[in-house]
Amino acid sequence: MSEILPDDIEALRDALEASPDEVTVTLNLTRRSAEKVLELLEAEHSTGAVVVPVKDLFTSTEAATMLGMSRPTLMKLVDAGTVEHVRVGSHRRIPMRSIAKYQRERQREHEEAATALDEFHSNISFGDPQ
Repeated sequence: MSEILPDDIEALRDALEASPDEVTVTLNLTRRSAEKVLELLEAEHSTGAVVVPVKDLFTSTEAATMLGMSRPTLMKLVDAGTVEHVRVGSHRRIPMRSIAKYQRERQREHEEAATALDEFHSNISFGDPQ
C-alpha cells in the first residue's frame, strides 16, 4: 500500500464538501475529477487498489511492459499457453483479463514460496552447540 494518510483523504473530503465546482488541494480539479481521486485514494488506502487501463486488448509489447518482463519472455509464456491471447488478423493481442490473471497467479506463487521458505527456515537446526 502507498503512504497515503487518513488526513490526506479527510483534507480532500473536506475540500469536496466545501466547494461545489472546483476543489483545490494541490491541483485544480473539476468536482467529478476530485470525486474520482477521492474514491481512488480511499480504495488505495483500504485495499491497495490499482489503476487498470480501460483498453481491453494489448500488443505483446504493451502487455510485456505491464507485466515487467521482456517481450520475448512474454511470447514464450503465450506460446506455452500460460498467458492467453487472441488473434487480430495476423497479430496476437493479450486481453486485460489474461494479464490480470497471470499477475494474480504470479503473486500467489510468490506468497507460497515465501511461506515455504519461512517454514524451511524455522525448521533448520544447526546442531547442538556443546
